[in-house]
Amino acid sequence: MLDRIIYRTKQLLFALTAKMTEEDNIFVRQYLDIKEASLFFSLPEYEQKHCVTVARRMFAESRDKKNLDGRKIIRLGLLHDIGKAAIRLSLLNKGFMVIIKRIANPFYNLFAKMGESEKSNPFFRKFYVHKHHGHIGSEMLKRIGESADIVNEVAMHDEPVTSHDAYMQILDQADSSY
Repeated sequence: MLDRIIYRTKQLLFALTAKMTEEDNIFVRQYLDIKEASLFFSLPEYEQKHCVTVARRMFAESRDKKNLDGRKIIRLGLLHDIGKAAIRLSLLNKGFMVIIKRIANPFYNLFAKMGESEKSNPFFRKFYVHKHHGHIGSEMLKRIGESADIVNEVAMHDEPVTSHDAYMQILDQADSSY
C-alpha cells in the first residue's frame, strides 16, 4: 500500500511540474505527422510530457531488441494516451478518478458506464474517457488514417497486460515506471 502511495505521489509531482521543452516539441514533430501532432498537442501539457517521457523510455528499453521497430516504439509511446484528448481532464479530475477507482472501483465502473454516450453528463463522461482512452484513441487515430498496427496497439492499451505483444509490454513497463 505504501508503495502505491509513493508511486502516485511521484506521478502527481511529475504532472505538477511537467513542462514541454523546445527539445520535446522537436522530438514530437520529428515522429508525428501534422494530423497526429495536432491531436497530441490538444492534450494537457502534463499528458504531453508524460507521453514524451514514455516514448523516450520505451526507445531506451528496446534498443537491444533488434526485432522491434524503433520508430514504431517512439510513435506508440507518443500516441498511447491520445484518447485522453477527447475530454479535458484537469489534474484534480484525474486525481479524483484515480482515488475513486482505487477505493470504490464499483462506483468508478458505474460512473464510466453512465458516461458511455458522448451526450452524457460531463462528470460521467470524464470517467468513461479515463477508463476507455485506449479504445477512444484508436478510433481517433483510425479517423485520421493512422496505420493499423498503431491503431491496434493503442486500442490494446486498455487491456490486461497478459494479452499484450512485445510492443505493449514495453509500453506497459514504461507507462508505469515513474
